[in-house]
Amino acid sequence: MSAPCAHCGLPLGRRALPATVDGVSGRYCCVGCILAHQVTRAQGDDGHARAVLVRLGVAVFFAMNVMMVSMPAYVPTVYGGGGIATDGPLFLVLRWLAMALAAPVLVLLGGPILAAAWRGAREGVIATDALIVAGTLAAYGLSIANTVAGRPGVYFDTATMLLVLVTLGRYLEARARADAGALVRRTLGAAPARAWRVDDAGVTPVAPDALAPGDLVAVAPGDGFPTDGVVVEGEGGVDEAALSGEPLPVLRRPGDVVAGGSTSVDGTFRVRVTAPVSASATARIAGLVDAALASRTRIERIADRASAVLTPVVVAIALVAGGWWAVAEGPDRGVLVTLAVLAVACPCGLGLATPLAMWTGVSAAARRGVIVRGAPALERVAAVRTMLFDKTGTLTSGDPRLVRVEPASNADALVALAAGLEAGLAHPLARGVMQAAASRGLRPAAIEGVTVVPGRGVRGSCDGVPVAVGAVEWIEPAAARVSDPSDTPVALARDGRGIGVLWFRESLRAGANDAVAELRVLGLAVGLASGDTRAPAVRRLFRPAELALGLGPADKVRRVQAARGAGTTAMVGDGFNDAPALAAADVGIAVGDAADLTRTTADVVIHGDGVTALPWLVAHARRVVRVARRGVAWAFAYNAVAVALAATGRLEPVVATVAMLASSAAVVANARRLDRAGRIAAGPVDAAPAPLAPGAALS
Repeated sequence: MSAPCAHCGLPLGRRALPATVDGVSGRYCCVGCILAHQVTRAQGDDGHARAVLVRLGVAVFFAMNVMMVSMPAYVPTVYGGGGIATDGPLFLVLRWLAMALAAPVLVLLGGPILAAAWRGAREGVIATDALIVAGTLAAYGLSIANTVAGRPGVYFDTATMLLVLVTLGRYLEARARADAGALVRRTLGAAPARAWRVDDAGVTPVAPDALAPGDLVAVAPGDGFPTDGVVVEGEGGVDEAALSGEPLPVLRRPGDVVAGGSTSVDGTFRVRVTAPVSASATARIAGLVDAALASRTRIERIADRASAVLTPVVVAIALVAGGWWAVAEGPDRGVLVTLAVLAVACPCGLGLATPLAMWTGVSAAARRGVIVRGAPALERVAAVRTMLFDKTGTLTSGDPRLVRVEPASNADALVALAAGLEAGLAHPLARGVMQAAASRGLRPAAIEGVTVVPGRGVRGSCDGVPVAVGAVEWIEPAAARVSDPSDTPVALARDGRGIGVLWFRESLRAGANDAVAELRVLGLAVGLASGDTRAPAVRRLFRPAELALGLGPADKVRRVQAARGAGTTAMVGDGFNDAPALAAADVGIAVGDAADLTRTTADVVIHGDGVTALPWLVAHARRVVRVARRGVAWAFAYNAVAVALAATGRLEPVVATVAMLASSAAVVANARRLDRAGRIAAGPVDAAPAPLAPGAALS
């Protein structure tokens, strides 16, 4: 017995058809089963688009037959009477046949539109689609009456083609929505179909959803990481383009964090799972983008209100124009003019212009590693006039290194004391102290009663004597001197007196200088809002009036609020203490290895060396808003001209519907330009990020 069809289960004959549905290969008995399997397997927007396409395909078959049997009726009109009597027996049979063939089209295409219109009516929304179907039914009813009475004036072909073209417009809209969602899913990458869990029984294939934190999984070259984890064995290149936009593989070793959705290029890894699939980096990013696609912008709300006003106005115009033509040339002409006005004024282009532009813009940004939380956030980015920056971890590398100790004769003791005080802290200078102690092979001093003084330093006691480490002016104001403007001093005190200074040097992130310069070219005012009192590494990026130093979290909030008085303001940061300022800004932007709290309060999350993506983000947002506004303006202009032509009898219903379809196609093509522009303009991010990981470093 031959293998069964992958859809219906019937035995396959000799002419089995191979096909791939949702990435799974199979063999089918016929094209119908392939199409049915595609529809039944698809979900969400994609499933809706495919279902519309199936209904449309079947309806087109009947509509074309209606057109075929209606053609003889047009012969006298096209070629002249020539003695042809269109009321003969053959023409009557053809009319009855057209009426029968048109009925399935009304059910297949008119039924779903009426159902949707009824749902909208219960919510107080009058849909133009419903008016089109009502007009179509009127044309169909008039044709039936004329057929039964043996009179001319039969419009079965007009009614069916009108529904076909309207539904084709709906399919374009549904396909555009589905493609936007598919773009996001392709951008984020797909989780592998199975994972290889390592336990006492060996290596066992399991579904990724079955993994739990603490599980050990094996990942071979070419395989995807099923979820977030930490490498415990192996090293090699990892492709993280799905998360960061970085095209080059990143070297990952034991102890490094890897994210679900990334792929091993050439390494064999053992990874300890840190998050279930539902909480992985890819899932969280997908959730952010889904929320972005569901949000509505100010432009979109204006278009919605305009559509709500347009519908009753169009109905009034259609009724007045139809009544005038009915009196002037008869009821048949009145029905056709009314139908033409309703068809051509369908505001699908107006309703599609803004959301499609925004969806495409959000998706293009996600491909580059820029996750925008909502379309309104993208709209606000386009309006930004001032951009403020945190320093450490945002403009600088966040990894300062110790360059010298004063006095040098007591260097090891001072470094060990500082390491004892800074142990366990996540501040970048604390990490620099610990790295310096490790490189010198020093054991941190034993410290008791450690107390952190925010923005100042750390206190404690060593062998019963009070000790402290922190800002020079806090430790010993009289000794607050700067011997090298490019370095940052960290002072140490014992029993209230300064005993030495550790000097650290941090470097700018690659591209930070160019990014700030490009933002100025775009017309933005820039500024620094930093907790550092000196900020030596970034001073050359800003003018003196643009520097605000020594700020605590509350001070940063006040700085942001002051800047908002001059226009829309964005705050860029990466640390825990930046979260209040990001929340206070019109647009909060979290970059690089941002702390989890910073990510949750930010409107935009940029993976990788995010500063370099900022000019592109601003330019991209402006381009998206410009395209959305252009689409809305086009839709308004089109409706005004088209309604005038239809009301004056210059457009037949089918021609009017084709014009409506062309308007929707123009709007879709206009938005698609954003995707193409995003592919060209969004070059690779300068450096790969550390993925979203629990316990991200704070600064």
